[in-house]
Amino acid sequence: MSVSEILEKELSDYGLSVSHNMKQRLALYVRELEHWNRTVNLTSLRGAELVRRLIVEPAWVGQELQLSGKLADIGSGNGSPGVPLYVTRKLTRVHLVEARSRRAAFLRHIANQLDGREITVHKTRVEDLDPPLERVEWITLQAVNPTAVLLRAMRRLFHPTTRVVWITGRATEPTRGASRICIPRSSTEVWVFQLDQS
Repeated sequence: MSVSEILEKELSDYGLSVSHNMKQRLALYVRELEHWNRTVNLTSLRGAELVRRLIVEPAWVGQELQLSGKLADIGSGNGSPGVPLYVTRKLTRVHLVEARSRRAAFLRHIANQLDGREITVHKTRVEDLDPPLERVEWITLQAVNPTAVLLRAMRRLFHPTTRVVWITGRATEPTRGASRICIPRSSTEVWVFQLDQS
């Protein structure tokens, strides 16, 4: 199956309806991810699993939470969930924060490929952001644990009511009062909380 066919099937399986233009942009992202993955270790996922975990699940989460406004994706790495959310949601600005040079280069490349004028790539750790980012409504974390150190840094840099979306395979509640969303047919869990709860 082609990338477009896999994407079409996975989106349908999750009941997601996206425009033809969005599908084209998501397929482009998948192809670039696979191409860059030959030289930069971006993900161990392949084929339908890659599409499901890195594209469709984040898109499902974005729809479930009705994400809009401005987003900061911390430890963006391969661009998920920030890039799929940028493509499928009405986000006015997406900040991709990634400290590793080669991954940040990939993120800049994919932003250019998608004509992502609303995407800004920050090659730094979130703790070292200077100046701090503009006020954002959402922070996403995937493959990044919300440790006490990270939460302290985020509370310093972001507004207290900013909502954090932690996408993980772990079953540990990140902070008291977080709410859990279970993605259908997936072991992935999503925890949502506000910074002033943490």
